[in-house]
Amino acid sequence: MVDDQQIKQWLAEGLITEPQAQRMLADVSAHRKQRTSDKLVVTMSTIGAILLGIGAILFVASNWQALSNLAKSLLLLGATFGVSYLGYLLAYGWQTFPKVGAALLFLGSLLFGATIFLIAQMYHVQANSHTLLLIWLLGILPLVYVLHSMPIAGLASVLLFIWIGVFVLRGLEVSPGDGLALPILYLVSGLMLFEVGGLHYVSEALRVVARTYRIAALKVSMASLFLLSFRFFSGHYGDWQPRKDVQISEPMSLGITLVAALAILLACCNLLFNPSKSSTWKLEGGLSIGVTALALLFLLFSSTTNIYVVLFNLVLVGCIATLIAIGYQREDARLVNIGMSYFAAWVLVRYCDLFWQLLPRSIFFMVGGAVLVLGGIALERKRRQLTARFAK
Repeated sequence: MVDDQQIKQWLAEGLITEPQAQRMLADVSAHRKQRTSDKLVVTMSTIGAILLGIGAILFVASNWQALSNLAKSLLLLGATFGVSYLGYLLAYGWQTFPKVGAALLFLGSLLFGATIFLIAQMYHVQANSHTLLLIWLLGILPLVYVLHSMPIAGLASVLLFIWIGVFVLRGLEVSPGDGLALPILYLVSGLMLFEVGGLHYVSEALRVVARTYRIAALKVSMASLFLLSFRFFSGHYGDWQPRKDVQISEPMSLGITLVAALAILLACCNLLFNPSKSSTWKLEGGLSIGVTALALLFLLFSSTTNIYVVLFNLVLVGCIATLIAIGYQREDARLVNIGMSYFAAWVLVRYCDLFWQLLPRSIFFMVGGAVLVLGGIALERKRRQLTARFAK
């Protein structure tokens, strides 16, 4: 979007007249006010929807003993579908209050999950069963594709990752050492969802859903890579060697291998067809396949050295640089912010690793504090510049 500085520059260069500049400045100001108003409406509607949901759940809970199971079920189902239908009418039927309607639809998705777990509790089904999460996920997916809702797509992404963890830890016979393999599982799962999101670009109507999936996948993948850059997960501390001292169970290994294979297959499809029409699709696909292959290599071929720690740190830095570079190229502030956040965290962690034993404690904390303060100022300044530059 054009900003005030550009308009003033055009006026100074004689490209536009004074009346035109004033009109453009007024339009920019009106657009900013509209954006602020929209954000306020969304915030208030979301908070109101959440409060309504909490109130409905508390109402059922306060009368839990007085109601029969049938009455409880009907009340919960009625509230869920009633809120969802009202949201649909406001956003798509009457089209009078689309943002409020979207907030109510999101509330309906949350109430759907609460209804599933409360009804399961009534009929003595284990609340920590992965099946309930899967039902919740499958129940809201149609809304994602029919309504192209970004908030519900984000909720579906969160439920997918939670379900994967619960399914592995509760649904399979796992060993205590499988907890150390969770970063690998979530790394390949994040890459798989990233490639799934890429395939959604084949439809123009699903671009919002595709971006939501890919942003969620990036956050999970980067968090997993960050964990794997520590020796606790991928290396050893003296006599502590996680891959030697604790073993990964066969179900966990098989699950990671299958998800990784699917991620590589989807990445190949994106490389062949490039549904996103991106100029960096080769870089994205190649990096995705490379990281997945490294995860499989780490899973299948253990090492008594810290070679994997070095490799995961190098890959993490490479992914950070790629995110920042692509973010600048596309003028995408979110990608740049993700990359810069992990770069700051990585620098802080590596600083502590390298200098904790080398420097006196007082100098360590003074230098570290100065680096954090100056780095925070630099990052905040850069963030403001990016926000102003990429604002649309």
